[in-house]
Amino acid sequence: MARLSLADRIHQAAFAALYPWAARMARLTGRKSNAAAVALWHQGQVLVVRHSYTRGMSLPGGHVGANEPPASAAVRELAEEVGVVIAPSAIRFFGQMDLRPTRLSLFEGELSRVPKIRIDNREITEAGFMAPDAIADPSLILRRYLRARAPGS
Repeated sequence: MARLSLADRIHQAAFAALYPWAARMARLTGRKSNAAAVALWHQGQVLVVRHSYTRGMSLPGGHVGANEPPASAAVRELAEEVGVVIAPSAIRFFGQMDLRPTRLSLFEGELSRVPKIRIDNREITEAGFMAPDAIADPSLILRRYLRARAPGS
C-alpha cells in the first residue's frame, strides 16, 4: 500500500469531519438530497469502494446535481471515484432507497472486462471487485442492495 502524503491525510481528515456535519445539518433542516450509486459486476464480483468518511465497503456514487439525470450522476461519480468511464446507457435502473435524508437511485451494469481502477486516497481509500460473500464490512447501502438482488428476494 502506498504511503499517504500530508495532503492526502489532510483531505481525508476534512472529509471525515465535514461529511457527518453535512448529514446532521440536512437532518435538522429536513432537506432531502438526491444521490446515485452504481453496482458494476464482472464475473460474479461487484466493484466496491471504501470512502474515507464512512464505515464499510460501499458502491461508487454520490450527489445528483440540479437538473442532472440520476444515471448521469452515477456514471460521473464512477469516473470521479475510481476512474472508470462508461456511458449511462451501459447501466440500468435497479431501484430506489430512502436513506433519510437522502433518496438514492441505484443502478447496475455488467462489464465484459475488468477496467483499470484509479483512486485518489482522499475520498476513496480502497476499491476493487469482490465476491459478495467476501465483503466483510458492507455498508448499509451495499447490504440492502445485495439482499434485494439475492435470488428469491
